Amino acid sequence: MDHRIALSHASGIAAEAILEKLPEAGVTKDSLILLDHESNLGKRVPFAGGNLSLQDQRSFDLSSCALVLMPEADVELESAALHHGCLLVSHAIQSDIPPVFIVDKTATPKISYTQTSLRLAGPEVSCLLPALIELNRLSPIEQLNVTLLRSAEFHGKVGVDELASQTLNLLNSRAAESSVFQQQIAFNLLPVIVAPLIESDLRQIMGNNSYHMALQSVNVPVFHGLVAALQLRFESSVNIDDCQGRLKGLEKVIVKKGPASPITDCNQSFSCVISGLEQPLQQPSSVQFWVISDPMRYGLANNYVNVTDFLLKSFL
Repeated sequence: MDHRIALSHASGIAAEAILEKLPEAGVTKDSLILLDHESNLGKRVPFAGGNLSLQDQRSFDLSSCALVLMPEADVELESAALHHGCLLVSHAIQSDIPPVFIVDKTATPKISYTQTSLRLAGPEVSCLLPALIELNRLSPIEQLNVTLLRSAEFHGKVGVDELASQTLNLLNSRAAESSVFQQQIAFNLLPVIVAPLIESDLRQIMGNNSYHMALQSVNVPVFHGLVAALQLRFESSVNIDDCQGRLKGLEKVIVKKGPASPITDCNQSFSCVISGLEQPLQQPSSVQFWVISDPMRYGLANNYVNVTDFLLKSFL
């Protein structure tokens, strides 16, 4: 591969997930540059059976790179990438451009050759979309209710570290200090307002601005994983067996009847589990189920790598 690819914030949780899967897009050690904060300069990170040293993302010359993957927000790096003519790919950029989501490598997204940056769908949206897109093909969705139970990893390593620190302090009768979360997260539940971008991205990618949507979110005191409770009402009656068949046919989706959890079923997994699929009594046009996943792998990494694979084959 002649085109060099840079991955920023390479010691972070999201980058770690992307690195695991990136070889599937044909990315090799010789074509990949790992960038991170100056404090991590020189550290070695495993990739594709070997190791790569971290470079300083503030001073590295990006003119040698065609593509920059940026899994954490960084205004300075974003500006540098665009200045050097790199194509910037990130779910963390602030932009009004439509989000990009590729459900599998057979899909063809609407990407223009003139674009200088691509804003990817975020982890929550990316975890929900495969099931929603498929069920919407069975019958158009009329109402969507979603409750997101988000682990500490949604705040990156600092969120995971704060949960660990608070837990240890409380178990030893010490105060739990909060800086990442607005309140104590250990042994607690924190309802949070859902970012408007989640709803707008769901509507744009689903291509439906008319259906009713209600989104809620709770930060929960676990280190990794995402659980989403979904309730769907369709424009017409649906058969629950047809819904199950559609979901079972999806790549990287496992439908289970019994209990499931991020730890037992989705720990460091690029697949998701759908459980509790059922039809409420006397509601033939409704279904409800749980989506259980590793959001950094099933959500972010799958999409980053699918987009990278498409760009390398079609654009770069």
